[in-house]
Amino acid sequence: MKMEHHIIATAPVAAGTWYFTHNWFYLIMTICLGVLIDFDHVFDYIREEGRFDMKDLFVKSYSGEFHHLYVIFHAFEYVPLAWIAGYFMNNYTFSIVFSAAYLVHMIPDQLMNNVRPWGYFMTYRIMKKFVMTDLFYKGIPVKK
Repeated sequence: MKMEHHIIATAPVAAGTWYFTHNWFYLIMTICLGVLIDFDHVFDYIREEGRFDMKDLFVKSYSGEFHHLYVIFHAFEYVPLAWIAGYFMNNYTFSIVFSAAYLVHMIPDQLMNNVRPWGYFMTYRIMKKFVMTDLFYKGIPVKK
């Protein structure tokens, strides 16, 4: 999904986070989780291409042209980990904000990108050795 779509999806969650918490940390966390987690595509692109080209970055990242795709910030397993952390910190506000912000990024990615059903689970990617063709449907264009 394009960055501007993530911004649009994250804006109401960020507004809600601010309305309910009045906390700068949670607001920044919401923006980072809703938008900036796509930074992991940069790592994969540089690892595969040996250079950085912003124009080419997301095209190759989603089109199946990589041999391996790690996208370390994209893993649904982080949501239960946030709830476990919230339990031990006795801070369920953290868990709620994390989950809402993270899922506002991940669910549209799951629905809009050509990812296989389990492709955004780190455990699945590990089992598939991060092979791009096992994680994404090759040849299906990314929805713009």
